[in-house]
Formats: sequence, structure tokens, C-alpha cells
Amino acid sequence: MSKTSKRDQILTSALALFNDQGFDKTPTSAISKHAGVATGTLFHHFKTKEDLINALYLEIKLEIRDATQPDSMNLAKAGVSHASVRAALHQTWLSLMNWMLQHPEKFRFMAQFGESAYISSSTRETVSQLFQAADSLFNAAIQAGVFRALPSAMLTSLMGSHLMSSVNLLLQQPELWQQAGTQDELFNSCWGLLAL
Repeated sequence: MSKTSKRDQILTSALALFNDQGFDKTPTSAISKHAGVATGTLFHHFKTKEDLINALYLEIKLEIRDATQPDSMNLAKAGVSHASVRAALHQTWLSLMNWMLQHPEKFRFMAQFGESAYISSSTRETVSQLFQAADSLFNAAIQAGVFRALPSAMLTSLMGSHLMSSVNLLLQQPELWQQAGTQDELFNSCWGLLAL
């Protein structure tokens, strides 16, 4: 049985407390107490509370990347055609939807802090590099005339907004995800935002 590291305990506690109380109203002493570690241990792993929220953001983005990267690679192997882009995007979208529905606390964190000023520009740059392959694929789909002639950042933002609003509703009404046709119709609506 693997033992959870103190760093992971701190991140898990920060996730719960930031979601429930917000960043400003969560003192590091509350995080360390919730994690069952000394405050000095928290500061050993994270020099500031800002470092902690940035590390949490990056960890969640890494999980998302790992959950969807194989799907993005499928598009690279298949080439860029309408059918291959749609198939690869469908798999990526489904992986993202399932990941968010299976990790509601991490979804809540991203919904609350994804665009926050607490996330540093260097952390955002690291995340941008993590998703460079997906960005390249979006650009290839734009160049091939499969996606709308908009900046790839705008298209990924449209897709992200669609995902966030869909998951937010599905977490409130989980039975909808299992109803016949819901997944296909939701994907079709996302596809319609991006494709020509």
C-alpha cells in the first residue's frame, strides 16, 4: 500500500479549503491543520500560499493533460481531415468530460481559480507548454479548413467554456449524462462551435 506524501496531503487539504473558503480566507495554518502536518512542513514544500495555489493548479493541469494526451496523439497519427479531427476531438472531449465528472473538487477548483490572478504568468507559461501538442493540432485543423479561422486560443477557450458549463449542469443533474443521446448532442454542440 502506498503512503500519501506530506506534499500530497497539503495539496489535498488546500484543494478542499480553497474550494470551500476561497484563497484569501484560507490561512496556511488551517491548511496545515487540515493536512495533519506542522506549518513548518507546509512552508518546507511551499514557500508561500501563492506557491501552493500555483502548484495545485499545475498538478491539476498535468492530470488533465495525462487524461487527454493519448487522444491528441491519435489526431497527429491520423492526419488532418474533417473525419480524423472530429474523431480525435470527440475522444478528447469525452475524456475531458469524464475526468471532470469523476473529479468534481478539482473541477470546482479550476472553475473558481482557472482565470485567477493568483496563478502566475510563469505557471501559465508552463501549462501552455504542456498543451503545446494540442495547440499545434488546433492550428493544423484551422489551416486545413476544418476549424473556424479564429486564433486557436479562442477556439480552445470556446471549447473550455462549453465543457465547464456542461459539467457544471451535469454535476447538479448527473442522471442527464446517462440519458440516451445526451453525450452525442453535447459533443455535437461543442463541435458546432469549432468546425466549419
